[in-house]
Amino acid sequence: MNAHEVLAFSLTFIAAILVFAPFIWLLGTVFYNGALVLSKAGIGFILRMPPLPGTSDVGGIGTVLEGSLLITSMAMVIATPVSILSALYIILYEDSPLAKLGNTLLSIMIEFPTIIVGISAFLVFGLIMGLGLSALTASIALAVIMIPYTTIQAIGAMMVPRNIIFEAAVALGLKDIHIARIMLTEGKEGVITGVLVGMGKIFGETAALLFTTTTAFNLYASGPLSPVSTIPVLIFNYAFSPYNNWHNTAWGASLILTTIVLGIYLSVKLSLRRGD
Repeated sequence: MNAHEVLAFSLTFIAAILVFAPFIWLLGTVFYNGALVLSKAGIGFILRMPPLPGTSDVGGIGTVLEGSLLITSMAMVIATPVSILSALYIILYEDSPLAKLGNTLLSIMIEFPTIIVGISAFLVFGLIMGLGLSALTASIALAVIMIPYTTIQAIGAMMVPRNIIFEAAVALGLKDIHIARIMLTEGKEGVITGVLVGMGKIFGETAALLFTTTTAFNLYASGPLSPVSTIPVLIFNYAFSPYNNWHNTAWGASLILTTIVLGIYLSVKLSLRRGD
């Protein structure tokens, strides 16, 4: 290589290192501190209740893990059909004013501050409708955050079969419902991938849940209308507390949360690779 090629290679290599270094440092910090906690607490960490402050006990995250799984599942139940139906409408009637408006709103929603979503969900569903800091209120907020991610992915997945079969389907006199069924069947892998991407996004969401969940971390959810808390909210509160054992609990919870979210995204990558 000549001098110009060496310089170009060196600059791009350094830039790549600078891009990956913060991520590697972040993962290393979480895994190191979290592993120290989990090595002492054992597998029971994911089952026990959070500890009392100022003790030597790190307790566990059983209550908030249940809360995270509950509201994420409920959000998926709400967001998935809405996303798929919205994507089908936008694809089938892409030239209509409503479809064009939907595309624009999706681009806006995906960049919208999630803390505003949380405040709005709390005001409308928590206060006005009287649902309070419940699992349903939190899941609605998460569903609003999830919908644009899942819808955009579903549009991309179903647009390819639509471009291939649309003219032939119209020529054969197929109705829109039949065309939609074909697109959904052919693009189902991409749609499932979109659901997983949205799930990964909302599982670690914090800002919206600060206004829709409780900080009583020792409560198990008894139903959709019961108070609930989550792993991200526990980490946020415990990290800023003055108690060392709560700091340790937050590190352990951070490792569990990171592992779950990374597992979701790795599943997405593997499914995409398998699809190729």
